[in-house]
Amino acid sequence: MILLPKRPVVVHVTPWYLPHIGGLERHVEAISNHIGGFDSVILTPRLPGTNRIDRPSERVTIVRFGPTKFPAERGRTRSISSQEWLLRLGRLWNLRRTLSRDSFDVLHVHRPPLIELAYLASKDRTHGALRSIARRWNRLPSKGRTQILTDHGLFVQPSSPSSLNLKWFMEWVLEEYDHVICVDPSGYRRAKSIQASDPGRFEKVKIHHMPQPIDTNLFHSEPLPVGPELRVGYSGRWERDGMFLLRELVSMNLPGVRYCISGGATPRDLHEYAHAFNSPGVELRPNIIDSVELAQFYHGIHVLVDFYRGDGCGRSVLEAMACGRTILRTRSEDTHPVVDRVTGLLLDPNAASAAQAIRQLAENPQRLVEIGRRAREAVLREYSNEIVVPQIERLYREGLSARR
Repeated sequence: MILLPKRPVVVHVTPWYLPHIGGLERHVEAISNHIGGFDSVILTPRLPGTNRIDRPSERVTIVRFGPTKFPAERGRTRSISSQEWLLRLGRLWNLRRTLSRDSFDVLHVHRPPLIELAYLASKDRTHGALRSIARRWNRLPSKGRTQILTDHGLFVQPSSPSSLNLKWFMEWVLEEYDHVICVDPSGYRRAKSIQASDPGRFEKVKIHHMPQPIDTNLFHSEPLPVGPELRVGYSGRWERDGMFLLRELVSMNLPGVRYCISGGATPRDLHEYAHAFNSPGVELRPNIIDSVELAQFYHGIHVLVDFYRGDGCGRSVLEAMACGRTILRTRSEDTHPVVDRVTGLLLDPNAASAAQAIRQLAENPQRLVEIGRRAREAVLREYSNEIVVPQIERLYREGLSARR
């Protein structure tokens, strides 16, 4: 066994528990560290230089399964090579074998382990067999235990125009899992809409809207930085399609503005973008992993820009809001909890719109204080650990009761 606990065990499956990604592993850590009645085992791909098993706390064990996942190399294209597919299949084999031989009470999946195969199957609309394989290979051995999936974007609208039709995979998720947690309102509405379209087919699954839990004590409000410059931060993932807008914004050389850029960056991302940020007006601090250091990063800025164009808000936005910082976010159908001119400012999807908002905020610093205060209040009402974590624990206990 991985663990011999006195408490029930929740296994978290998350292929994104990687330092250069950022938000999702902090989500898993928040759940694992704050639910006292359960032990957590986090199953995640192996990275070079990492231990196979770590015990960050008494209740949490991290098990990294192979084959080793190597970071992306410079110069490689973003397409997935045949060798990478073999590595993914090898990791899936080891993941399934680990689940088959170890004991647990709840299986909590934070990303289907081979969702890339579903993307591939959706591109080829003529081969139903590939969709069948995608469903079969994303099915994990649960030994009759309760299965929960947290949706971090599958059910929300895409961030850019796409011909991919993933509805068939969404339907499979609703058939496969006992519970589906949607962290964004738009994802919840879409999942419920699919369920309502065929109630008999999806009668087993229970769909929940549970926001991401945020440690509002760690990510607390601090006075805004004092100085002549407006400090504009960024902490999203570098492979997102909004990075070119950040690069364009920085190139405008707005007077009195300093940029503090963190976020998750692979070696390939750094090779592609770092030269564009080599400027006296830019502080480059990618891949901040430690949460205390990340809170300090938010405390050192006035504004956080987020150029994600899809629905929902990522964890970095919520953490910055909890720190009382104003968010500049691209408009979309669902930007909750960023409300235009209330808890942040919504932008058109171009750098000029962001530049105009930054100039206006620089001329009215009191507005930064007011918006930041309302932003923190919004996170406290809905996203704090004290509100969200008990909801997740109740779901785990419901699963235990149903099994008995």
